[in-house]
Amino acid sequence: FLELPLDEGGRHRLVVEDIAAARRVVAGLEACPGVGVLTAAGSLPGAMTVAESLALVLRYGQEEVDERDDEREMEAALRLCGLAPQRIAVLGGEQPMKLPRLERWAIGLARWLLRPPELLVIDRPFAGLTRREADVLIATEAIYHRRHPFRAALFVDLDSHELPELPDCCGTSHLTEAPCHC
Repeated sequence: FLELPLDEGGRHRLVVEDIAAARRVVAGLEACPGVGVLTAAGSLPGAMTVAESLALVLRYGQEEVDERDDEREMEAALRLCGLAPQRIAVLGGEQPMKLPRLERWAIGLARWLLRPPELLVIDRPFAGLTRREADVLIATEAIYHRRHPFRAALFVDLDSHELPELPDCCGTSHLTEAPCHC
């Protein structure tokens, strides 16, 4: 069992042995109400443009929408995630699957900045990144906690001796699966 105090915010880490275990954990958590998942690819639909994806998030469950307010909110979230105004100006019409990984991730984080879940599960964010890229990702994720200090984030990471440290991490748990002796 993994217990996380959802109303206290903070970063937590769950270290798993392999990709299959990570997928099972994330799929199980994703099925829970109030949980949002941010994958390394950003978790945005590939067939929609960036603007369409973020507009969908903002408009979900609302009857009347002021598109100018939506655009301002989207731009503010993207700026908070480190994207330059010049890049934001052309980003709306692009499809996420055609963007660089760190940019997709920043846009996915912007989505959760706009509508934060009770628990944000960050799925294997450091796999395949250089140390510099990992530092950028950690700095970008810190924006989420400054904006939503009482929302918890759970990093699901693959076991590695080179996992970057998470600033202000509330705790690290290790998931090991015992072999079945049936």
